[in-house]
Amino acid sequence: MSDNPERATSADNDRCVLQSWHEWELDGGERRIILCVETALELRPGYPGFDSAKLDRLIQDATDMMRTSASPIDALRIVPLR
Repeated sequence: MSDNPERATSADNDRCVLQSWHEWELDGGERRIILCVETALELRPGYPGFDSAKLDRLIQDATDMMRTSASPIDALRIVPLR
């Protein structure tokens, strides 16, 4: 998912992104494309298991996905595991 060689060599079970998809937000004539990234990471600061470094890495990986997407993406939404 990332162009970072160090990240590319990590095992699949070390990845923070479980799946990703695009959603559209429609507001009148405006359309925004949202990249949704599902993760099992704890997203709430102060809760057990929260790791800001892992969250930062997830955000960086998702930003890299946005940059390499064929269609322009307007925003990122990080979604906890359902």
